[in-house]
Amino acid sequence: MLDQGAGLRMQTPQAATRLAALVAQGDADTELPLLWQLCAALQALGYQVAVLDGTSAEHLHSPGLLQLLDGSIGADDDFDPASAPCGLSVFPAALGLRAMAGEHNLRAEDALRLARLLRPHDIVLLYAPAEVVAHWAADCAIAPVLPAAPLQSGVLAAYRSLRTLHAAGIAPTVASVVTRTGMATAASAQAARENLARCAEAWLGLQIEVLRVRAVPPENGLPAASGDVHRLALRLIEGAATLAAHALPFPAPATGAHYAAERIVRSH
Repeated sequence: MLDQGAGLRMQTPQAATRLAALVAQGDADTELPLLWQLCAALQALGYQVAVLDGTSAEHLHSPGLLQLLDGSIGADDDFDPASAPCGLSVFPAALGLRAMAGEHNLRAEDALRLARLLRPHDIVLLYAPAEVVAHWAADCAIAPVLPAAPLQSGVLAAYRSLRTLHAAGIAPTVASVVTRTGMATAASAQAARENLARCAEAWLGLQIEVLRVRAVPPENGLPAASGDVHRLALRLIEGAATLAAHALPFPAPATGAHYAAERIVRSH
């Protein structure tokens, strides 16, 4: 909750690796600026952050999670792709996530294995499509962030992802995100938020709060986070789960989703 922000800022990063998630929907213009700014906000809070990029497949010249799993690379190796901010480890992860998924629900040992592989990092941010996030979030008790561009296409994509997550019993934090000047007028952005909320209530029976987030990158190109993004990062922390055996399985918490109809107090 936002009124817990001050307390969260005072916390030091936990020794155990925690997993958070941002839902990818194929809108790089909206999602990547938000992703980098969320990482910058987490780093500003003192966390060492790694990104598992479930939208990018590993290969010989771009190793990632699959190579972590087979031991050919280590999490403390230097992984800083040109598109990522300096000091941020980004691991392609599409194949590795698929290999860990299998046919059954995530097992406790899978989460522990991931925690050991990424132990140098305090928070691992999973950036992947809703189907992949659903697999991890349902068993790890994660409340992911679901971004939506304030455009018709963004509303439709967000609704589809919300439907997928809801079917898995996952309650995300939904955010309408503006990442560039002139992207939408105030009136059209508000209309998009209201439209998404109406669709969720009419077709899924959910009452949701759609946050307003301005994440326009600064002119110098650095991923400095806005106040809105810092607040969203705190929500991301609230919705994260410790990758440890005692954390599995739990039902996905409703706190991070900010559903008006069902609020559950969640402690870490």
